Amino acid sequence: MGRMRVVGSIVVAVIVVGGAAGCSGDDSGGGRKPSASASEAKPVAPRDALAAYEQETASGCTDADDCQQFMTRKLAAAVKVRKAMEAKDRQTYAEPIGDVAEAERQADHFGRDNLGAKGNSLAVSLPLQRMVAWFREHPEG
Repeated sequence: MGRMRVVGSIVVAVIVVGGAAGCSGDDSGGGRKPSASASEAKPVAPRDALAAYEQETASGCTDADDCQQFMTRKLAAAVKVRKAMEAKDRQTYAEPIGDVAEAERQADHFGRDNLGAKGNSLAVSLPLQRMVAWFREHPEG
């Protein structure tokens, strides 16, 4: 139970920190010009998010603890891809959005603190592999 809380806290911290990384509450511009971050806050393109996902997941894992951390990172990166797809066009990306949702359902079903187990990681990875395959089959996406 305590381990679940720690992993859950880490996931929440990653989401909060990752989500706030592009935000700057700094008003040091003195109001003289619009914030540069406002013009840079454009949504990430789905292909760019996919490239980041592939880079994040290229390392793989070697043992249960490493696989737990890897699968947590992999799922978090997939959620970023899903958000990019949703921001661009939910209808066009409906299938891969559904694949990420299925991976999240599987992670919740098996327990996000138990993703290092082979069967559990496979159940989460398969829908994510379908997401990646969709991008290969739809070069316009």
